[in-house]
Amino acid sequence: MSLSQKPKAVVLTPRNRMELGSLSGVRREMARVYRAALNGRLPPDEMTKLIYALKEIRACLEAETLIDVQQRLAVLARDLGDQNGHRVYHQPTLPRS
Repeated sequence: MSLSQKPKAVVLTPRNRMELGSLSGVRREMARVYRAALNGRLPPDEMTKLIYALKEIRACLEAETLIDVQQRLAVLARDLGDQNGHRVYHQPTLPRS
């Protein structure tokens, strides 16, 4: 195939600021890519590549969230002590008469 016969690259509308730092932002970008492919502006193989990359970003965000939750639980567990989740206050015993 000569250079003059090579198909032109399909370009999505430019996005100066994609919100890929949140799960909802990644979801919106996935939807945008899907709609572009559905409307014929993006070849299906390109859509697949982009969606895969977005899924990997989503997995990283989910892992960060999980780590944050685990750290918070560790702090709570440390603060509560080893009392099975119940705070036990010291109650002095009164001497029997």
